[in-house]
Amino acid sequence: MKPAPEPLALVQSFVNTRNVMHGYDLLEDLDGATVWLSEHGFLGDGARPNEDDRRRLIAFREGLRALLLAHNGEPGGEAGAEALNEVASLAPLSARFDPGGEPSLVPAAGAGGTIGGVMGSVLAAVVLGAAEGKWRRLKACRNEDCLWVFYDGSKNRSGSWCTMDVCGARAKMRTYRRRRSS
Repeated sequence: MKPAPEPLALVQSFVNTRNVMHGYDLLEDLDGATVWLSEHGFLGDGARPNEDDRRRLIAFREGLRALLLAHNGEPGGEAGAEALNEVASLAPLSARFDPGGEPSLVPAAGAGGTIGGVMGSVLAAVVLGAAEGKWRRLKACRNEDCLWVFYDGSKNRSGSWCTMDVCGARAKMRTYRRRRSS
């Protein structure tokens, strides 16, 4: 559903580790976090996050979600930015150049261990997405029972729901019922 282009696909995948509508969280416990991190290439052989790492990842994810809700006109951007700034300080970035002279942002060497590397990679994707003018198009669904992250590819950037068929239809039906009852 409305996949984000690179480099924001990583951000979308990370924030969507929690599915509010279906009631699961891939970072809910250490085993789940280890699986997600391994599947996305963030853990080497035998490496495993600890409980503090897992909690930092969740705080980071929910700070991102708050900003993505703000992209969709919802309040909470200030709190999300504050939470992100606190956690992001553990994941400094460095500029690197490829042999052709193209710059990129990468997690600083040894920055916060494995979890710092994860957060650094996600932050680098955010910064690059912002530089390309794509970051503000990444949004969290306005449906409070959903909050799924989607990419708003509409010309006027007016997308509000992850899918019109489910969340958009439910929101319109609630509005209709409210008007009818009053």
